[in-house]
Amino acid sequence: MNMDKLQELFEKLDEAVTLLQKELDVSYIEALAETIQNLSYEGKAQQMDGLPSDEVIAQLNRMYRKLNLAEEERELVRKLVQIGFIKAIREDKIQSNHQITPDTIAFLLAYFIDAIKANKEETIHLHDLAAGSGNLLFVVMDYLNKRGNPVTAEAVDNDDLLVTLAANSAHLQQWDDQVKFTHSDSLQELLIEPADVAVSDLPVGFYPVEERSKKFETAFAEGHPYAHFLMLEQHMKYLKEGGWGFFIVPKNLFESDETGILMKWLKKTGYLQGMLHLPENLFQSAQAQKSILMIQKAGAGAKQAEQVLLGTIPALKDARKIQDFIKEFHNWSTLML
Repeated sequence: MNMDKLQELFEKLDEAVTLLQKELDVSYIEALAETIQNLSYEGKAQQMDGLPSDEVIAQLNRMYRKLNLAEEERELVRKLVQIGFIKAIREDKIQSNHQITPDTIAFLLAYFIDAIKANKEETIHLHDLAAGSGNLLFVVMDYLNKRGNPVTAEAVDNDDLLVTLAANSAHLQQWDDQVKFTHSDSLQELLIEPADVAVSDLPVGFYPVEERSKKFETAFAEGHPYAHFLMLEQHMKYLKEGGWGFFIVPKNLFESDETGILMKWLKKTGYLQGMLHLPENLFQSAQAQKSILMIQKAGAGAKQAEQVLLGTIPALKDARKIQDFIKEFHNWSTLML
């Protein structure tokens, strides 16, 4: 990727977003979402109730002409939107559950999925029920696509602004025919196709709609349940038999399962195939540390791995240890095929 080109494009994007933000008196993320939408459809600013003014509309359209993203590589467009969202997180102090999944972690998941789903002829249908801005899903789709796997996907999120941003980002990346977006509370009944692979950076915390949570086996008998427990169950519900789930979860996921409710549900649903702790240096505190959880749904030839893959992924800067880890994972994944 041409980093100089990326920097140049971001400066132009940021200039347009900032101008729109000031004109409409909105947050940076709102201005970013509208800018990406404008760029997605004819590259023209939209006016409603006299805003933006005619003068600002003309300025924005001149800026948009310098951002001809249709000619740019898919990966560069994804990174451009990602950097814009990272600035929005900083500017708007966006809550932690809407933070973007770092590329280093997203590419690890993409590698794991590719290793497990090694058949290059069949289309892999993915879903992410906490898709946010779509960055994790787009990384996985692009990686699998480049590796020779046709991909389709469905993305769900309860934040309408992020769904809009993700959908228009997908349009700019030319994923239109391969990914469908739904704005919904992901824990409601969903009209989505069963997936071969679930991938998600799960929101962490308590789920406030206690009445809705009662239909889930991972809900507590009393009190608000953990949203990340419910989201695991929901993802697996919409997986095909034998399908795989790759989830970014709190490192203490099973330690927090004090009543054993999560493990009891998992034993009924499928197989815990692996849990790999991410390098500690990727996180600012011990409480923020995450792991990659790998689950396979029962049925369709699914089986428990002879050896559940447990451990800690080495620091990504340690090339030798990473190489050894990749070799170990490849050997393990070969046994799963």
